[in-house]
Amino acid sequence: MTTAATSQPLSPLARLAPLWVALGAVGSVILVLFGTMIGALPRPGTTTWWFTLSGINNSLVHIAFYAGVLLVLIGWWGLGAYARQGQLSVAKCWGVLVVWATPLFLGPPLWSRDLYSYVAQGDLAHAGMNPYKVAPDALGPGPITSSISTVWLHTTSPYGPLFVMVSKQLSAIGGSLIEQLFIYRGVELIGIALLMVCLPPLARRLGSDPGVALWLAVLSPLALWSYVASGHNDTLMIGLMIAGIAVAKSGRRELGIALCAVGAAIKLPAAGAIVFFIAEAFVKGQKKDRVGVVAKGALITLVVLVGITMLSGLGWAWLSPAALKIPTEIRVLSTPLVSLGNFIGAILHNIGLPITVHTMISIVRLLGSIATALAVLYLLWQVRSYEIVRLIGVALLVVVLGSPTVWPWYFMWAVAVLAATSAQRSKALAALAALAMLVVGAGGTPILNGWMVWITGPLMVVAIAYFASGQRWKRVIGEPQRVA
Repeated sequence: MTTAATSQPLSPLARLAPLWVALGAVGSVILVLFGTMIGALPRPGTTTWWFTLSGINNSLVHIAFYAGVLLVLIGWWGLGAYARQGQLSVAKCWGVLVVWATPLFLGPPLWSRDLYSYVAQGDLAHAGMNPYKVAPDALGPGPITSSISTVWLHTTSPYGPLFVMVSKQLSAIGGSLIEQLFIYRGVELIGIALLMVCLPPLARRLGSDPGVALWLAVLSPLALWSYVASGHNDTLMIGLMIAGIAVAKSGRRELGIALCAVGAAIKLPAAGAIVFFIAEAFVKGQKKDRVGVVAKGALITLVVLVGITMLSGLGWAWLSPAALKIPTEIRVLSTPLVSLGNFIGAILHNIGLPITVHTMISIVRLLGSIATALAVLYLLWQVRSYEIVRLIGVALLVVVLGSPTVWPWYFMWAVAVLAATSAQRSKALAALAALAMLVVGAGGTPILNGWMVWITGPLMVVAIAYFASGQRWKRVIGEPQRVA
């Protein structure tokens, strides 16, 4: 993409692009090396990664690990100066991706233990059990169940039938636990490839810089640590959703909806894009065609989801109230509503009111869910006046912020979409893509706990007051783009 910035002299920071790439690479290597001691390693401790460091003081390991984090952040920030001047081509992004992601792919899982849950659910399906009805603990004692985060060990699968089907086939390949982790990571690379291929043309179509889009959605710390180091299946969902959005914006709405529906069969949030495209077709279409357009979009979605569900042979338990309720059972301070409810509950408890913190969190979650639903309906109402891709991204961000449980990689749902829009130069979006993962430790344990509610709670109050005052929230959806 040619922009006005490309004709301007490079800034001093932009001229150092090779240095920033090198710093990011060195940082990734450091994360991997010291992650072999404090990352989300297989359990028990007798099972080690295929390479490992040992004999180093634990405090020094943590210092070195977070020094690596700092190098990655600096390298990515510096590369952003180069990208924002229109110099970061798609080809260069591929090169940076290889240099920064390869160490993370070869290293141990970091920031999350979800990879072990995926392996367990695949083993359950391969053994003839239904992961929507049987939890991983049914596999019995062993390295896999020992390595799963406690919160998911006794919980049935919260994922779509396509991912469970894929997991079943991957389990059939067999191999050691570490070999299986590599296989699952390899599958997630498909999602990254979809982003690398589909995001640039989408950004160009929206008048945005494809290099900046990839800088945010693929090369950012949150992106690489979510997609590669953690190996989250969100990667596949996001890749399919972006592919669907890109195809729909190119004029093939029905095919785009179908791709988003496939993404929803991995994880449900991809269905949000479908709702917006159907709403846009309704409000912008001829009155006589509106019912037919909505029916066609709904039928395509239904056919894809029914077909995948029937093919899986696992039934519809993945859409049952019990399955949809699974995320609500976890209460971590990285969740805005939990943090706010915990803070208010703690204040009420300290002044002697008979309201427990648990009850207040439930009340705030309920109110937050209502506010989230109203906000999404408002955004749907704006599809005639505002750019739809930005509306989809904002809606996904609202859904994450208003969710009963929020993990940092959830933010990539919105970041990946907004990266292709006029919001790509938002400092807040860049800060989110840089720092969000740091609310969990290298081994996947939440860092925000206990007394930290006295920090996170007031921050939530300030944030709400800031966006509510002066109608600043309206700026988030951009400028109206009225079309006939």
